[in-house]
Amino acid sequence: MVRFEEDRLSEIEGERTVVTSALPYIHGVPHLGNIVGSLLPADLYHRYLDLRGHENIFICGSDEHGTPLELSALEAGEEPKEHADRQHEEVGSVLHDFELDFSLYGRTHTEYNEERTLDIFKHLYRDGYITEKEQELPYCTNCQRFLPDRYIEGECPDCGGLARGDQCDDCGTLMEPEEILEPYCTICGESAIEFRTTENLFLQLGKFEEELKQWLEGEQPVPDNQLEEITNLIGEELEDRCITRDIDWGFPVPWRELEGLDDTYEDKVLYVWFDAPIGYLGITQQYFNAKGEEERWKDYWKDSAARTIYSIGKDNTIFHSIIFPSMLIGGSGEEEYNLPDYEFIHQYLLSDEVQFSKSRGNGLSSAEALELLPADYWRFYLSSVIPENHDTSFSWKDFESKINGELNDNVGNFVNRVLTLTEKWFGNEVPEPETLEDFMDVKERLEQLVLEYDEAFEQEKSPKKALQKALEIARLGDEFLQNEEPWNDEGNREEVLYRSLEIVEAIAITFYPFTPSASENIWEMLGREELVDGRDRLKRFIDRETVLTAGDELGEREILFEKVEAEELSEAVEDVVDEGDDTMSEISFDEFQEMDLRTATITEVKEHPNADKLYLLQIDVGEDIKQSVAGLVEHYEPGELEGKNVVVVNNLETSELRGEKSECMVLAADDGEDVVLLEPSTAIGDGAEVR
Repeated sequence: MVRFEEDRLSEIEGERTVVTSALPYIHGVPHLGNIVGSLLPADLYHRYLDLRGHENIFICGSDEHGTPLELSALEAGEEPKEHADRQHEEVGSVLHDFELDFSLYGRTHTEYNEERTLDIFKHLYRDGYITEKEQELPYCTNCQRFLPDRYIEGECPDCGGLARGDQCDDCGTLMEPEEILEPYCTICGESAIEFRTTENLFLQLGKFEEELKQWLEGEQPVPDNQLEEITNLIGEELEDRCITRDIDWGFPVPWRELEGLDDTYEDKVLYVWFDAPIGYLGITQQYFNAKGEEERWKDYWKDSAARTIYSIGKDNTIFHSIIFPSMLIGGSGEEEYNLPDYEFIHQYLLSDEVQFSKSRGNGLSSAEALELLPADYWRFYLSSVIPENHDTSFSWKDFESKINGELNDNVGNFVNRVLTLTEKWFGNEVPEPETLEDFMDVKERLEQLVLEYDEAFEQEKSPKKALQKALEIARLGDEFLQNEEPWNDEGNREEVLYRSLEIVEAIAITFYPFTPSASENIWEMLGREELVDGRDRLKRFIDRETVLTAGDELGEREILFEKVEAEELSEAVEDVVDEGDDTMSEISFDEFQEMDLRTATITEVKEHPNADKLYLLQIDVGEDIKQSVAGLVEHYEPGELEGKNVVVVNNLETSELRGEKSECMVLAADDGEDVVLLEPSTAIGDGAEVR
């Protein structure tokens, strides 16, 4: 029997590993570009470590602070915390359905993250890494407030794309707000912007230049194609980075606890990009606290025997390779934090057929993708096109080709044929070959591919290449079965089917990171349970501690995959995706008839107790008095509304806005500047039907 030495497997540095993915921002469900650019590669590597039996945790969570969430909450008529709670549940549910195997999918607005964030901030401040500076910042004279981050938008001076706050959405260029062309306030939409002086706190990145260079050059924690770019950025004069903001939503600056700070910072919070990456630490602490191991988080973040692996998109490179490492270096205190051991840095997923842009409200989200096909299909395809070194294009034709030709024909059909023949010839039991020395060339090639698969994951840090090795295993099985033709040679059926079942076992193991549900199904079809149970499946496989035992009964066979059609999928997308354009979608006459439009009279107007821009309207709809929550404060005085004849949607589902019930909707015209209520031109009784 051929056996491989233990050291043929890739060596995994460290006793334990924490795997992290860039935290998804909470203002919308991630699209497929987010999935393939950070979340999925982290999950693949985590599941690979599970196959190796290596102690690891996969940490991620919702990035909750900052202006986008505050703006989204404002539009929804909710408090930021209330809005964040709802968004967190929605995003977490979708990512769970995508079979991302988090140890904990947490969030950044927690006591754990606040504790870690303030601890790092205080160390940085007391050790002289934070300074105060005056800034000229945009101020909306219409809203009478400063406009940090996404409260100001306009045109990028570099590419002409959409610039939001301090960064361009299209080219990723960082900029100061005064560089934005044609700026406007995202709250009121006006261009009534002037620049006023305010004070903020800045992280002095230049003080970390030498330590960052030593870390990058010594450890080489980033892909080769990114190393020179990041080193050059550090070699240039690193600018101080602002870490406070004039908004309400976030962790308050602890100015009372620090000598030298005063009430200038009473109404300021720490910038979202300061506390968001610290969320990795806070979520880890929360995870172990829930297990009753309060100090265990330090074994992953402050123990040199541990390592950290990050998975991010290229737009997060500066933050994870310069800013966050600087925060860890300067904010550790006596016990140093571990710097990243490796960062998967991915490019963009592009497409002319399906847009990927969560921030602009269009694109194929992960939730919409799962309405079309189960998670395994998407995980497999996205794993095959991970943009490791350059931007990658998505197309339905390519999707169809890979799903049908590789996943269905290559993998699914081979597994089904082997199990069908085993059921037919051996009563669904593992056959007993006369000798295990037959077909050793196939056995050796199989084990070599498993080793190459392992090497692709650990040494080359390329899940995409590992998937190709897994596919080679399936092709090896198909070629072996075709060449030996056991249907024409009864004499070698036991040996051929036994070796084929070994290949099926290898498929179940090696495809586990990519198609976890299908792999678990294959494992059950082999008559086994718990594919990943803490044991080193890869090592056990090449050491021939196989799960196959002659005479054991196999499980119930089922079809793993079905073929897809690109044209059908492309058409189906139109039914589930909001394209985010300016065209109005058509509705049928019957759908219009379902709307119960009625004339009504506003009988009473009150201020909303929890929202400055909302009224509580009591409305007589003829047979009943209903309440409507309406955002009309900036457009009408209460006296202008009382007694006004209006048109309402009477059969609207009751909702709650900022804690108050809204039972109907008042119709109004909005040209972007003025809002005018619709009212009958001639007096007519309340409750008259509008047709």
